[in-house]
Amino acid sequence: MKRTVLILTLTLLALTSLFALGQGESHPSDVVTITWWHPNSGIAGKATETLIERFNTTIGKDQGIVVHGVYQGKANDVLTKTKAIMQSNTTTDLPDLVQLDGAAVLDVRDDRSLISMERLADEDGWDLSQILEAARLSVTYREQMIAMPFNSSTILLYYNKSAFDEAGITKPPRTLDELTETALHLKQTDAKGKVTRYGFANVPTTYELMCWLGQQNGLSYITDEENGHTGIPTRVLFDDNGTMVNFLTKWQALYDTGSLENLTSDLNGAFASGRVAMIVASTSNLTTIEQMVGSRFELGVAPFPMVDERATGGVNVGGGALWALDNKSGHQKETWQFIKFLTAPEQQLFWHIETGYFPINRDTYTMEAFTQHLKENPRAGVAIEQLLASNPRLQGIWVPSAYQIYYAFQSGILKMLEENRSAEETSRALAKEIDGYLSEFLRMQM
Repeated sequence: MKRTVLILTLTLLALTSLFALGQGESHPSDVVTITWWHPNSGIAGKATETLIERFNTTIGKDQGIVVHGVYQGKANDVLTKTKAIMQSNTTTDLPDLVQLDGAAVLDVRDDRSLISMERLADEDGWDLSQILEAARLSVTYREQMIAMPFNSSTILLYYNKSAFDEAGITKPPRTLDELTETALHLKQTDAKGKVTRYGFANVPTTYELMCWLGQQNGLSYITDEENGHTGIPTRVLFDDNGTMVNFLTKWQALYDTGSLENLTSDLNGAFASGRVAMIVASTSNLTTIEQMVGSRFELGVAPFPMVDERATGGVNVGGGALWALDNKSGHQKETWQFIKFLTAPEQQLFWHIETGYFPINRDTYTMEAFTQHLKENPRAGVAIEQLLASNPRLQGIWVPSAYQIYYAFQSGILKMLEENRSAEETSRALAKEIDGYLSEFLRMQM
């Protein structure tokens, strides 16, 4: 009932705000259609449809703009279709707006059809400081904000609080040392010694290592060029600055307890079934995990564990963003109107409640409805508190050969655990392999 009342309140706030925004505008006779390609399905898909309908029936109706949302499959499918058109130079077939994840940045950031958000905002006199600094920086390249953060997320620790209570554990782990100790106490075996419940499950990839390496020493980067935000990376830094060895040493200790499951897929399912007591996953998984867990056990949510007490950098902003494209339609101002609508405080609150992605507009955080939502849903506030306490310059990694590097981390760490390699040897091998991918890409650009 509380959720229903809150949603009704938000709807009234949104409509009131939108009506006010529409006052004094002209009523053009020609309707402009804006096409938005997106990867949103399920819960996010329904929220997307609602946002489009809200715009079309308020600001869009008043200004003669109709947004046409097109689901194009998963994020990589959206990128594949967008790239194909960009490479064919038939820009008139491009959508006005496309939603892509972080892995797509290298493929679009230098394309001639891209319209930076700084340009659109400057032309409208719109202050980009309304957007959270960490979110702005997450889509900034060479000091230009080239996209608009939208489905923005961070990474959290999800834990089985009922299992914690049964084991007499009173609080979630803050560091990897504490995670190791906690996982050991949560591990369960049957009469034959077979593990029936692991304390923790994960095989680190780029996704987790952006934080576990980046948070060390207040702020560290995986590669030069600030993880690719100031230029194309040429080499990794983790082997020189010792962050990888430090992390791997902690990870080996966790594995040695026998309470770590090297699980690479369906972590949500393993956690919800009770086979694993702790996982790390995106904030956007919160609603899904809550539904999967149901009444099986009490769900706990906590900040992403630090490598050690000196790893104070926090977490980076992940997820995806909106990219405006020049398809020769001349509808850039209309596209910007829709982008402004999506980033407005009321819409960001609705998007947050429905999907779990955090609001990127600062003003959302001062809304009474937002405060009330966090009181009624304290789990939703964990990611936000964690993000606001993080170094905003801790950023995601933009690298060529992103998928190869993703699996290089995963396979390299597995080899360390399963073949008894040292942390130092593993760090050197990973640095050599990834530097090779970066060098190969740079040679191809010559």
